[in-house]
Amino acid sequence: MNRWFTLFALLSLGVRSAHAADAVAAPKPPFTHTPLNVANGCFVESVAFYDEFMEKNGASAWCRLLQWGAKEEEEVVAGHAVAVFESGGGLWSWDVNFGFSPLDIDPAKRDDAVLISAPLTARYPKISAQYPLYRLDFSQTPEDPPPVELDPTNELGLRDASRVAARLARHRPVRLVQFTWLKDGTTVPGAACAFVFNGRLCVYVPAFGTIPFHVSALSVANLHQLQELLKRICPGTGALTVR
Repeated sequence: MNRWFTLFALLSLGVRSAHAADAVAAPKPPFTHTPLNVANGCFVESVAFYDEFMEKNGASAWCRLLQWGAKEEEEVVAGHAVAVFESGGGLWSWDVNFGFSPLDIDPAKRDDAVLISAPLTARYPKISAQYPLYRLDFSQTPEDPPPVELDPTNELGLRDASRVAARLARHRPVRLVQFTWLKDGTTVPGAACAFVFNGRLCVYVPAFGTIPFHVSALSVANLHQLQELLKRICPGTGALTVR
């Protein structure tokens, strides 16, 4: 009895030691990042991460927003976006759903978006990921004063839209707007945040996520253009009110 107890204790100690070794071997994330925690936010979450990483590490640092489209059971669904970056001689990813993860890929191959996306899309086995591509930003000048967070109850999506606007406005001009639109034939209120990233005018609507648009006027100041883009997302969008 004592012999078996001793053997069991040694085996248990070995398992605990192995787990401890794994814990020691696990790379420590290079810094702490606080997510926005907004609805349908993978794109804007990744932009916020990109901004913070570049601010901390300088213009020569390497970070990309990796985005892909997707199909689920042959139906086209919204894709996903994550941040990929190089730190400490290795590649990492940050996914709003999984946090920090080291990538076992040679940093010399960091520009191969298809290769980099393979272990990241594998986390979503029900999704058929398509067309992975990188996005990165150019330097922009924030406006003063920036928008502030509004509506702590998140009524009408305004809290999430304003939270995104307040964070992204640290690095670029943004527009936080309210409007009405037609949902199932009923007029309902909505909110959105517009910003420029990777040469696209991006529009975040909490109920739908973020849609990057090719536009003739790459500016958040053109409210008529923004209204027309919102009509593609929210049918029947009326006049915009800037917050």
